[in-house]
Amino acid sequence: MTDTEQGELIFQVKAPEGTLSAPECKGIRSTRDFPVDLSTLSREQIEHHYQAMRNSHASLSRSRGQLQRRSRELTLARERFLETLRSYEGRLMALGQEKAEALRIAQEMHRELETFEDKQQALDGLLEELDAAKAEAGYWSIFSITRLIERMRRLLRGGDEA
Repeated sequence: MTDTEQGELIFQVKAPEGTLSAPECKGIRSTRDFPVDLSTLSREQIEHHYQAMRNSHASLSRSRGQLQRRSRELTLARERFLETLRSYEGRLMALGQEKAEALRIAQEMHRELETFEDKQQALDGLLEELDAAKAEAGYWSIFSITRLIERMRRLLRGGDEA
């Protein structure tokens, strides 16, 4: 068995002198390459065609084996690739859930800060009113201070300034 320049295999069969040349196997040969009726062929011709058929069958078997091996390798590679994709998908889902949770927490903190700022502004306003009421003298200033202190208590307890 020798390799040609094209990468095809040629099977050498020693034939007695005066007989047909060695059958070649250049890959898979069609059944049309072989005679249908053997009755008109000599024994040497029949042996020649038989050997060519065997060589063609051997080449076909090797090709089939290579195809099956490559198919198995590609199937394994595809399965590994899909497994990797699934792991990436799982990681991305986990990251997405973490980001969603972080966003929810940030939004809650923002709402709490806004509420705190609103209360702080309301408290500052009440303190200014209290300072203004302290500057005044008389019954109405005591009444205003009492009302302002009550509003401060409500505000500090979590209620509205009203």
